Amino acid sequence: MLSEIVQVGDKIEIKQLDHNGELINNSKVYVSQLVDYIDDEKISIAAPIKNGRIILLEKGSNYRLYFYTAKGLYQTTCTLIQTYRENNMIISLVKLNSDLEKIQRRQYYRLECIHDIDYRLISEEEIRLEEKLSQGNYASEDEKIDIKNRLNKLNNEWVHGIITDISGGGCRFNSEQELKAGDRVRIRFNYTLMGQLKELDIISHIIASQKIMGQIRTYEHRAEFYTISNKEREDLIKYIFEQERKRMRFDKK
Repeated sequence: MLSEIVQVGDKIEIKQLDHNGELINNSKVYVSQLVDYIDDEKISIAAPIKNGRIILLEKGSNYRLYFYTAKGLYQTTCTLIQTYRENNMIISLVKLNSDLEKIQRRQYYRLECIHDIDYRLISEEEIRLEEKLSQGNYASEDEKIDIKNRLNKLNNEWVHGIITDISGGGCRFNSEQELKAGDRVRIRFNYTLMGQLKELDIISHIIASQKIMGQIRTYEHRAEFYTISNKEREDLIKYIFEQERKRMRFDKK
């Protein structure tokens, strides 16, 4: 039960979901805390405050909640039912839509490294074409072939980048291309785990991007992995700790 894991006052991070239950590309992260339990499916949380301003969550919208508890980091999804005032506090009543899922903190351990990658920006055109293809929304076989040809052309527009740190949840990388928060990029790179070559090809969201001072045409980007599978994440975490152990052994020499 939720009450056995999350305590009143525990910190909560909130991210908005789209109508498909996926994180919105440029979704902002809001901080709240648990106020009370209503029943097994409903809880009340404090309306988040950002830059000194109360943020009113949207009634009927879906959100992902991250609970920072004494027993670890957990997540679930919810729907906002209503917002009201109680004892000079703005309260949001939410209905939980899924069971609590524990997130392994070790997946966020960051390894500083230098690692070559290729990536490409996923354009609105590509998203639209992928949807048409998956939904069979084309008038003829010729149009279907044309869509596939355009997608193949877009799939050749890769850019070189260099990872500077990586975790099971995302990475920081540099490139000469200017990106912006909310952009969706496809990242691919190879790494070796226990002597075996691994390949990663995952869609990621850019959560921050800025020009590196003192360097011409070099930008630093922070990306959150979006389509990484549990197996891919576990392998990547194993690789990160394998590299860290090697580094520690080298430092002791």
